[in-house]
Amino acid sequence: MPVISSSACAKLILLGEHAVVYGEPALAIPFSGLRVRCVVEPWINGPAGTMHIRARELQLNQPLQALPEDNFLRKAVELVLAELGVFQTPTCKLAIYSDIPISAGLGASAAIAVATMRALSAFLGHPLEKETLNRLAFETEKLMHGNPSGIDNTVIVYEQPILFRKGEPIEFVYPSINLHFLIADSGIKKATAESVAYLAQQRERDPQSVEAAIAEIGKISLLGKKAFEQGDLIALGEAMDADQALLAQLDLSCEALDELIIAARQAGALGAKLTGGGKGGNMLALVTPETQEAVRKALLSAGAVRVYQTDLKEVQDHD
Repeated sequence: MPVISSSACAKLILLGEHAVVYGEPALAIPFSGLRVRCVVEPWINGPAGTMHIRARELQLNQPLQALPEDNFLRKAVELVLAELGVFQTPTCKLAIYSDIPISAGLGASAAIAVATMRALSAFLGHPLEKETLNRLAFETEKLMHGNPSGIDNTVIVYEQPILFRKGEPIEFVYPSINLHFLIADSGIKKATAESVAYLAQQRERDPQSVEAAIAEIGKISLLGKKAFEQGDLIALGEAMDADQALLAQLDLSCEALDELIIAARQAGALGAKLTGGGKGGNMLALVTPETQEAVRKALLSAGAVRVYQTDLKEVQDHD
């Protein structure tokens, strides 16, 4: 068997995080410059039926069988083997290299699962179709996040901007002008599962106000989608700011994120908000080529651990 390498991108939720868990629409984009790479190779003279996994970012260097049964990576491998009807674990080495920070709201777990599934299925001679890959990756997300919407695995598998609503067909969206974003890491690690569980508790305590905010976030996502497609940067930025206000109202922001968001806006960002689970992790700013450098400097001055950049190119003709 040959050595197989595969990769998967990070993701950014532009509008609608948390509300998407409750059936509202959300707008998500791929973060193609930040990736996970997975390499599978035969283990010559290795113990038969043994897969050895090495992933520095996950602090793993051990056989698959030594992982707990509820480990998402073990689940990813087992799902691929079951889907392909393979009853014995292949004798191989699986190495994972990730540029995506863990617990930062950028879809690291989904990207690791997708890259692993892509590489392993190709190694076994039967690369998974995107629809199948998406379905299996969602199963691993359930282990990681408890009650995921499915948005992370979907945008990562297809690596295209999408409007996502739980249980509905994927709707691809296309920007009519080039879009430019900066992403700033607050340096605070926060598992998405924790903030999802926190909002669920808030909803139990005060269903009326929480559900009203969730519904409003869904409306903003649809307005943002329209602005995204029409190339209306002002309206898109306003949607991002309005979404942030509601997320903060739901106590899903934090002081470090708030400071970065304020700094970005004051330096010329058209809109800025948290992205992902919140309570830490990353924030996202909509910028122009003219304001990009000023916003980057302001974010670093305001305490960002690192600042990334990603661009989406305009799409004029699409089916």
